[in-house]
Amino acid sequence: MKFARITKLLTAVWLFGLLLAFGCSSNNPITPDDDDNNQNVSQAAKSASNSSVDIYRNMSAFQEIDDLISGPDQIADLEIPEVENPGNAMKFAKSIQQKVIGRFRLAKRGVDIQSANGDSVIWDVVFEENGITYRSKLVYDDTEGTAHLYLVGFEFPENHPLSYDSTDVRADLNSTLLNDSDDVLLSLNVLKRFKPGQLIQEERASFVPDPHDPGTEPTGGVLTNDITYSNSNFISSTSARFEYHQGEGGSYFKESTFSDGSTSREEATFNEDGTGTFSELRRDGSQIEGEFDTGRQDGQGSFSLTTTFPAGHDPVSISESGEFTIDDSDSTVQGSFDREVIFQDGRRENESVSVDQMRVGDVLTTTLNVEKSDGSGGFITIVETDDVDKVSGEWTNADETFVVFSAESYTDNSAHLEFDVYESEVAFENGEEPIASGVFDFYPDGSGRGTVTDGEQTYDVTIHPDGSETIEPRS
Repeated sequence: MKFARITKLLTAVWLFGLLLAFGCSSNNPITPDDDDNNQNVSQAAKSASNSSVDIYRNMSAFQEIDDLISGPDQIADLEIPEVENPGNAMKFAKSIQQKVIGRFRLAKRGVDIQSANGDSVIWDVVFEENGITYRSKLVYDDTEGTAHLYLVGFEFPENHPLSYDSTDVRADLNSTLLNDSDDVLLSLNVLKRFKPGQLIQEERASFVPDPHDPGTEPTGGVLTNDITYSNSNFISSTSARFEYHQGEGGSYFKESTFSDGSTSREEATFNEDGTGTFSELRRDGSQIEGEFDTGRQDGQGSFSLTTTFPAGHDPVSISESGEFTIDDSDSTVQGSFDREVIFQDGRRENESVSVDQMRVGDVLTTTLNVEKSDGSGGFITIVETDDVDKVSGEWTNADETFVVFSAESYTDNSAHLEFDVYESEVAFENGEEPIASGVFDFYPDGSGRGTVTDGEQTYDVTIHPDGSETIEPRS
């Protein structure tokens, strides 16, 4: 198995989320305890909160489905400049090497080599790439034939989410500095720090490959990922570990810690034939169990899962399944998935989502078309960019209110969503003012917090992991 992506939806250091963050229906997702809190809330504020849950749920759902049907390949992805996966880490090192050698002609001009603790500093330079200022340093041990490459991005454009981005590559060059055909990757470490105001504060990742022949890409190894969130967020941290070995299969484990002391965990197994199982225990006691086929053998991927809520909860359960076709020519996915929510009174609510991906050059665009049995639905467009994905779309609620939204979606399944609500789609097209607007932050477990402003009234909204809402007027 080669650590190459089948398809890429969200880009940043890791695509570690594995299990579907499916909340309950948002048609009337208010528990009895919440009803008293929400009875003095305007219909516009309720519609805005409901549609936000629906939008996030479908963004999250496809992110996780994309990971599942892509299997170990996608989970092992690293998104740093010019590195698409751990197996290409040395390509990244070599590209920097060639840029610097080409620019300064170090190899031909016989530039003096600096001594550093017995090693040799081949270069230590600062350059600009795509509006980002980098410092690159290569230290070479001619005794051992190993190299240590550092690359640090420390000056970013104002609208870029990162403030610091460092990559540390260690490799055995087999005593041939300028010959890359016999190189062996030893380790790769990444550290990203985000600017204030971002959901994520810091992200650390590492990859230690299995032994592999010189000049070849790793076929397995161990990856770890640790994320620290901003102090304003309800989730505090996540820690994940992924292990895969060719001919043996692999496993995945992730634990999230929240500011109230609660935790959640996710687990998955990957078989060598491309099939696998997964499970999740959320902090509210909800359990998710399922299985998947990555489509590695025939290009036909699929998944099925069941979410069971704690006793006394309404809804009782959610059943979901989908099938996808993977195009090897451009690594895009076409397909659909369905969801059925079962309530205590036996009522069932259904939802179907079609998925269409298109790649133009290096840009992957995913469009989700959602139809619900209550008449609500819309489209969600996801365009991958560096470090966060840009999301936009339109949504029509069952009461015909119309929502226009934009969002930033992160690798860990969290998202920042902003939206305007109009009386109807016709009102929007006629240029009328929105009747409500809002901002929400969603966390990896499906919970979230935000505000909705309806006229002169502002509401504080809490989204629970099951998708239910508590809406409180701000005094």
